[in-house]
Amino acid sequence: MNGARADALVNFAAHPLAWPAARVLRRIGPMVRLPGLGYAISDAALVHDVLLRDEEFTKNGPGSFAAQMTAALGPAALANMDGPPHLALRERLTSLFSPAGARRLLAGCDAPLMLLRSDLRDGRVVDLVRFMRLLSGRVTFDMLGVPLPPGGEADACLRLVALGERIAASLTLRPPSDTTMRAVRADCDQLADYCRIGYDAPDTPERSLMARLRQQGLTFEEARGIISLVFLAGTITTAASLPRIVALLVDNGQWPSRPSHHDDPPFDAGSWAPRAIAEGLRYTAPVPATMRIAAHDTVLRGCPIARGTRLVLLTCNAARDAALFPDPDRFDASRVHDPRARNLWFGAGVHFCLGFAVAQRQLQLVLETLLAEPGALQIVRRRRGGRSLIASYALLDVRLAPTTA
Repeated sequence: MNGARADALVNFAAHPLAWPAARVLRRIGPMVRLPGLGYAISDAALVHDVLLRDEEFTKNGPGSFAAQMTAALGPAALANMDGPPHLALRERLTSLFSPAGARRLLAGCDAPLMLLRSDLRDGRVVDLVRFMRLLSGRVTFDMLGVPLPPGGEADACLRLVALGERIAASLTLRPPSDTTMRAVRADCDQLADYCRIGYDAPDTPERSLMARLRQQGLTFEEARGIISLVFLAGTITTAASLPRIVALLVDNGQWPSRPSHHDDPPFDAGSWAPRAIAEGLRYTAPVPATMRIAAHDTVLRGCPIARGTRLVLLTCNAARDAALFPDPDRFDASRVHDPRARNLWFGAGVHFCLGFAVAQRQLQLVLETLLAEPGALQIVRRRRGGRSLIASYALLDVRLAPTTA
């Protein structure tokens, strides 16, 4: 299947109105006024500028994502915080999310990844969507410090991830209805119950994120907000991104086959995977938009912006900005990204994604596992997901075709 068309259909299934509208806005101009909504910004440099001007363009305000997050997760979810309180909390968390911290948080991935490699080696068909949900659930239970129920590990992981997917799907550019908000709060209360188990248990594993947050002196509400954010903005997004990246690599003929003879030149997955991941995240832009609110009257690229104006930052368009990404609608796993927009889909400035190292490592671990055995990866069957903020496949069956001698 044509890679660009296949991924566009995934976006269209998730956003049947917003995705085509975003593509139209991209053609109209870098900054377009939308009556009743604010300004839609598609220019990568302008998006970067807004993200860096944190005191002028805040995350909080009427109609913002942050306001919805506060209503659902409480005031200490980090992504809904601004100013000195945000900086102070982030400073306390930096070491936990460093590359070394990411390795500790993802230690529980080893066993599932070994099973994935075994299944591929034996020629079995693997649904990467289900595998990533299981892996993300396992990682989240580890972060919470909550033990999986013996014999029901898979079901528990899938239920937890489904809970997170429902919460993430509720975030929209427009405030949710009262009915939707009640359902979201009920789901968030369930998530809080998981957090409470990990926070209160005296024997919570020391390597868990919950134990480390408690050691840092965070209250339950603070710890709950942090783990909920990492779960929703990190593990859920990563689980949706990996199958799309793999599909793009396979569909575009850019999936590298491991050499089948000992005298073939070696393939260095460790150096190839980070570039492929960066391009995959650029192309898919898992979170297609974010929002900022003007804290006071200001000017943006010569345009007066009144206090309270919403700026919808179209990450999906900024990631396709031809000024920084030549031939932006072409997926190229070997692309070297312009430093001015590197990892822009993770944010910029003081709100750059705290879980960046965790997401990168998890994606790299899975890609390297898929590449561990000789042969070409084949897509056997696929099914697109439905409407959601985070576009995804509902199923992506793959298998490894053995190389011929």
